[in-house]
Amino acid sequence: MAQLIGIILIVVLIKLLMDYIKPIVKKSKPAQNGDFIDISEKWINADEMPYQKNECILDKRELIIFQMFQTILNGSNYSVYPHLRLADLLKVPADTPNRQEYLFRIKERSLDMVIFESAQLKPLLVIKLKSQDDGKKQQINDEFTENALNTAGLKSMNISLNSPPSKEQLISNLRGLGLEL
Repeated sequence: MAQLIGIILIVVLIKLLMDYIKPIVKKSKPAQNGDFIDISEKWINADEMPYQKNECILDKRELIIFQMFQTILNGSNYSVYPHLRLADLLKVPADTPNRQEYLFRIKERSLDMVIFESAQLKPLLVIKLKSQDDGKKQQINDEFTENALNTAGLKSMNISLNSPPSKEQLISNLRGLGLEL
């Protein structure tokens, strides 16, 4: 009888110890990978937000190049759009290991301009505007974006903002990349 009481006391002590340790272990575990929860509205006053409208989404040099593309593509089967998210053009298959990490890496990246086949809005060519002011961090970002585009089978073209090509050079470059102008 004393042995049975001793076993019951040991089981009860182990159970109490497990109940005490379990919450501590849960708190110390790192967060699981998965969907992100947006709680951003909790810290702002939605009645008095400081936002103002941008007068133009492109600066003067970007606008000149955009208008040049519009002129060249006018009457063709192509159209150009500025400032699109990389995540709008690329997808990550559902069964990809570390899928959330790959999605996160393209989520906030934007592309300067993209040429689409107009009827189906099929992306054909990404236009990347370069400046001499681009620092090392921007170069690393551009390299990642270039690798992602190449992996997905999208062509890209670099244009210098400091010395943009002439209309004739641009047409020649676009034809060289497979656009029928």
